[in-house]
Amino acid sequence: MGRLLVIGSLNMDQVVRVPHIPVPGETILGDSLHYVGGGKGANQAYTLGRLGASVAMLGSVGRDEHGDKLLENLSSVGVEVEAVQRLEEVPSGLAIIGVEDSGNNNIIVVPGANLHTSPDYIQSRREMIGEAQAVIMQLEIPIESVAQAAALAREMKKLVILDPAPATRLPDDLYRNIDILKPNEIELAHLADMPVTNIDEAEKAARKILERGVGTVVVTLGSEGALIVTGASSVYMPVSSAVAAVDTTAAGDSFTAAMTMMLVEGYSLEQAVEFAGQVAGIVVSRPGAQSSIPSADEVAAIKPPLA
Repeated sequence: MGRLLVIGSLNMDQVVRVPHIPVPGETILGDSLHYVGGGKGANQAYTLGRLGASVAMLGSVGRDEHGDKLLENLSSVGVEVEAVQRLEEVPSGLAIIGVEDSGNNNIIVVPGANLHTSPDYIQSRREMIGEAQAVIMQLEIPIESVAQAAALAREMKKLVILDPAPATRLPDDLYRNIDILKPNEIELAHLADMPVTNIDEAEKAARKILERGVGTVVVTLGSEGALIVTGASSVYMPVSSAVAAVDTTAAGDSFTAAMTMMLVEGYSLEQAVEFAGQVAGIVVSRPGAQSSIPSADEVAAIKPPLA
């Protein structure tokens, strides 16, 4: 299997268990507080490491206790972190996550060092992009850096995957450098500027995105499954089995990572999406972000044979 490169955020997650997500002006008591390695980029890299992939990470952390822990956590599953930059007098990213009893969450991110993952830093690591077979990105680092990385990866003919979270407007040239865009229904609605409340609306919104130059759109629909939309077809893939959600943190990140790994290994997109959905189903059944990611041994039974 080819080498994978994740470019993105690293955050220390402060996870608070709450009976419900508070409304504005409401004060509630949390049941527990845990510190867990997170950040959308780091979650994806960690997933790939846990699943046995060859993966490296590009991003930024502070030279602080959180930064130490974040890098140690990724290294523990085989992620190469030597090129992650350590910054003086800039704190590592922090995410404050409220998880309610239903498993749903809300997240407040304080980017910290992630904002220093600059286009110049990306350019200085272009050799690592050249060594990768696929490049995965998200939107918790400056959009200019994401666009720079996507342009370099496209120039080098790499598979470019973008998980457009948190949702924000994307520059036109970035769309044209994306092979697979993987939004959830909320992110898709924001990008397409139209409602996405059912599968038909999801397909219409995805086709609007395809017109901007994206190769394929894979929409995750939570408990409803996923939708694959290309210029020639649309394939709805329901979940294979219902899962009782405990914590949805990192579900989308694990999906993106698992899907990309399968594609690099030579599986079809439909097989990759099916497997990714099953991995994400395991993740939502457990608390935490990286702490919820399954290992290669755990998912061996659900991984199909490669034809």
